[in-house]
Amino acid sequence: MRDENFIDTHRLGSAFIAYQLERLAELIVAQGNDMLDAAGITFPSRAVSTVLYIGEHQPTSTADIARALGQPHQVATQRVDLLIRLGIVERVDDPDDGRRRLLRLTRQGAAQFEVLTARLANASLAFEALSDELGCNLSAVIQRAADALLNAPLLTRMKDN
Repeated sequence: MRDENFIDTHRLGSAFIAYQLERLAELIVAQGNDMLDAAGITFPSRAVSTVLYIGEHQPTSTADIARALGQPHQVATQRVDLLIRLGIVERVDDPDDGRRRLLRLTRQGAAQFEVLTARLANASLAFEALSDELGCNLSAVIQRAADALLNAPLLTRMKDN
């Protein structure tokens, strides 16, 4: 059981949904790191989507990763640089453009990619079970909430009330 704090019990606590979601995300990241550590995976959970994309689309570019994951180029570059330092990813020449460098998994990265995909399959089942426990598809609810706020921003919703 988690420790409740001031916001959790405050009468206006519903106004702090971003704070609550951030705490949930931090919990999932920490537990994801534990899951990766237990499997012998050497990169952090925040780089999982990058490794997954490279493993399924190699060779690829940092710009392709940023676009596919909906991340700023700078974030994708930081994750790629980390993965290169960890020996998971390497840069290779683009056979079609001598000025361009592409990314692919190293031998170590390919081995970890295989372990990762098996772990992600298990994690997916665990999150499906969590959704069943909660009585809703958590991923779908998150997407619907984001879409709803894009269609009618918070400020608009506040003016309507």
